[in-house]
Amino acid sequence: MASIYKFKLTFEDYEDINRVIEIKSTSNFLDLHKIILKSINFDEKHMASFYMSNDSWKKFDEITLEDMSDESEKPKFEMKKTRLCDHINDPHQKIIYIYDFIELWTLHLEMVGIDVKEKAGVEYPRITKTLGLSPKQYAKVQNIGNKENEFDEITKNYLNKTEDVGIEISDDEADEHGLFEDESEEENSDDNNYIEE
Repeated sequence: MASIYKFKLTFEDYEDINRVIEIKSTSNFLDLHKIILKSINFDEKHMASFYMSNDSWKKFDEITLEDMSDESEKPKFEMKKTRLCDHINDPHQKIIYIYDFIELWTLHLEMVGIDVKEKAGVEYPRITKTLGLSPKQYAKVQNIGNKENEFDEITKNYLNKTEDVGIEISDDEADEHGLFEDESEEENSDDNNYIEE
């Protein structure tokens, strides 16, 4: 019979949001991936990876949803082929979970307990504690979009204001820059050019 691992799950950027998940030690990382997404109400449309970690949250072995490395790279562990018990050797094991490599949602898993045996009639994996509402999955993209729209609006307003400002040059300023000559000067110059015979 499998042991039960208890993990506390927290967002890297939202410390007041956490979940507690219970999962069989013989489950694979794909099962853990799915229960995490269920616990935070995220869809399953994106790539993800687990990184085994130490107490300082330093990344070590990567366990990925799909091994997309080429032959020259060190092969990665795949979630569906990798059991939790084969990588967990610390009763306070820490794991970094990254979901969606564009949004880079980063979550920390910390083992908070181990039950020697599973409870009769209980279905695993399961969520046993939920604290705080999860952030919206695509909130980062929406925020960026709003900032761009806000910038566009500011630029548009600025351009509209500058278009309304008329640029006029006084006669004195024009004269200083030699943009036109005084008519009397033109007449004088004509007189100077005339030679009486």
